[in-house]
Amino acid sequence: MKMRKILAGMAAAAIALCTMTFSAFAATDLKDVAYPTEEDAAINDAYYSIGAMGFYMSQQWKWNQSEWVGINDEGVIEISYTISEVITDTTMEGKGSLGDMGVMILNLPKDNFPYNVEVHDAKFTDNDGNVTEFPEINAITEATEDPEGGWRIHIRPTEEVDEETGEVLKPATPEVAGWEEEGAFKGGTLSMTLVLVPGGFDFPVGGDESAEEPESVADESVEETSSEAAESASEVVEEESKEEESAPAESKASASKSDSSSKADDGLSTGAIVGICAGGGALLLIIIGIVVAKKRR
Repeated sequence: MKMRKILAGMAAAAIALCTMTFSAFAATDLKDVAYPTEEDAAINDAYYSIGAMGFYMSQQWKWNQSEWVGINDEGVIEISYTISEVITDTTMEGKGSLGDMGVMILNLPKDNFPYNVEVHDAKFTDNDGNVTEFPEINAITEATEDPEGGWRIHIRPTEEVDEETGEVLKPATPEVAGWEEEGAFKGGTLSMTLVLVPGGFDFPVGGDESAEEPESVADESVEETSSEAAESASEVVEEESKEEESAPAESKASASKSDSSSKADDGLSTGAIVGICAGGGALLLIIIGIVVAKKRR
């Protein structure tokens, strides 16, 4: 019984460690590394250097790009650019085709990919007023670094495949299937809203507070969780110590035999719990040390 209660306390600590381990691999919030501020010019400049451009390539892979659109104070980029029929023309007859179009978001701090993001209202409105929506693009929640630089959203009718390995480098967008055929693509407007700071800023933009505040709040939360887990394990041991002092000698002996018979099962339970968060093993050992020390006292 005593060992099971101790294990319960250790399980609480293991859960706290799991939270710390998983959060270490979570995507970055842009507001933690670059944000509008009057206190740190470098961080402020890094934030306002972020922006986006639209791009378009025909089946002949001639590159075209839109004007630069910067990030606003709320962490949002609203981009809309027109692909004219002249650009899509590939022959004297005015036939157009699509190779790739999309948006590239540049100057996100390179060392912090991926980023938490949201994409809203991604759509293409052709010159006849027909609207093609892109649900997969609207479902994007992470900005990953593109091999060609920055974060890029590609819209293409066919896959880009590595000829040597067969690896799909850029998947096809099902909503534009067939647009690579001559005459199928005659221009229009691509638009979307990119939210680079989901939820907005929770500190005054340009004020005395900085984006370090949300980081410290998160750290305090993790520390409190770990501390509560350790205190829980400690309280279990103290409670058991009191029970042992008040119990008769025969009960102690009986409990000792019961503990010995169930030690194998308890050991398996401990191994399973520790295995959940191997990366947090060091802190678990500290908690176990506290438990043993208090038991001896």
